[in-house]
Amino acid sequence: MAFPTLDDVVAKLREIADDDTVSPDSKLASLDIDSLDVLEWVFEIERAAGIEFDESLYEKQALETATVGDFYEIVKAEAGA
Repeated sequence: MAFPTLDDVVAKLREIADDDTVSPDSKLASLDIDSLDVLEWVFEIERAAGIEFDESLYEKQALETATVGDFYEIVKAEAGA
């Protein structure tokens, strides 16, 4: 399976958050979504990529300072994509 593009994961997060202003520069912690929605988003990336990430990648501390783009690059590197 091909790893999803940044545009794909941003679009999915916009859908989950019901917020069309979400961009790669949006801070994950500042989005008006709950942690279950963030996990849903991460699981969508995992499903699309056909892999499972180390859970430490989406612990609260890791997500507090990350932008959507930062997080995407981290999980893409973790996937070896």
